[in-house]
Amino acid sequence: MLNKQLLIILVALMLILMSCAERNTAYKAKEVLSLVRQIPLVGNPMDIVINADTAYIAQDQGGFSILDLNSYNLRWFTKVIAADGSEVGLYKIRRLDIVPEEKKLFVNETEATDMIRIFDYSNPDSLLVIPSITGGTTDIGDMQFEALETPLGNFTIEGYFSSSREIKNGFFDDVTKMWVGNPPDILTSAVASGLHWDNDYIYFAIQQRGLAIYTKDGYNLLSELTLPGQAQRVCIQGNHAYLPLRQAGFAIVDVTDRTAPVLKSTYDTTGYATSIDVSGNMAVVSSGGGGIYLFDITDKSNPVLIQNLSSCGYTNNARFWGNKLIVASRDNGLYIYSIER
Repeated sequence: MLNKQLLIILVALMLILMSCAERNTAYKAKEVLSLVRQIPLVGNPMDIVINADTAYIAQDQGGFSILDLNSYNLRWFTKVIAADGSEVGLYKIRRLDIVPEEKKLFVNETEATDMIRIFDYSNPDSLLVIPSITGGTTDIGDMQFEALETPLGNFTIEGYFSSSREIKNGFFDDVTKMWVGNPPDILTSAVASGLHWDNDYIYFAIQQRGLAIYTKDGYNLLSELTLPGQAQRVCIQGNHAYLPLRQAGFAIVDVTDRTAPVLKSTYDTTGYATSIDVSGNMAVVSSGGGGIYLFDITDKSNPVLIQNLSSCGYTNNARFWGNKLIVASRDNGLYIYSIER
């Protein structure tokens, strides 16, 4: 009986000592992202394009803005006055792209009749309105416009944009200042949410079907690779494709052989992954309610999470700018973070 009492007392003393001891804190990875600036915006920033020291931001019902990343001077546009004095309203802007060599800005207006408005931004304080691209511009998923290395007569810019399953191609005539379509169109096997093209190939993120690769000459389908989730965008760096997969995180695909792409890895993020950008050996994924994810992608078969940041709120997009990240937050405007590694 005495031994039992002593045992009870000993256990009680041990519990008291344990409760007084300092608890070990959980391991926390080094934070490499440091907030530099938060820039409030009207509307919901959906898309970001960066050239040199300037960011172009599509703000949905808030029109679009042009931001000097050095001075943080913001030019906000909800309307532009045309040469004839008429007013061009900007009502629902969700996608945009620029051709810096030609000082042209392409803006996807989704209010009422969808179109792609074209502006000359040689004078960023007073944009010049150019006739829009209309026809086949409903439900645009993605678009990419590039200056031609060698102009084709009067054509100085070539572009592709996706309208559901249809992929449209055309050229900008610098003399008439008009867009000229170039049939035939490509018809993908599922909705093309994202695209990327170069001199030889066109890559498509086709939602539930994954990645599709076509030749640019002749539009021949070379391959399709099924991926988990729903492919939203496609970013090409070297011989690898990077795709955000909505509910399934993101994927890295080896496209060295365009006829037989190989899935190297996937990483499931929290929230809906909608955009991805790559710079050197790093990738950043915007993942909706999961915030942003910064990865080391040195080993394409094993991406390593550097930091997940959710304090920026629901994110639509993120882009590298040198050693900084520009993040579009649905509720908080634009965040600018420095990357300290």
